[in-house]
Amino acid sequence: MLVWQMYVSILPIGLGIMTLVASLIGLFAYLMSNDNATRLPAFNWFKRLIIMAFLLLSAGLLMTFGSFWG
Repeated sequence: MLVWQMYVSILPIGLGIMTLVASLIGLFAYLMSNDNATRLPAFNWFKRLIIMAFLLLSAGLLMTFGSFWG
């Protein structure tokens, strides 16, 4: 396996972790806000980012385990 292939297989894990952190920031904004005009968009961003984070993490783990043990 080439080095760039390993980087490409590990890249979704890093992106998933960053997306997970961004979703936790959206959750924090949702919990700390008292205004409904701010709460609803923050919760929507939290939902979108948490789904994206888990998709990226699962794809990254699948690609990483597949390339190292496949």
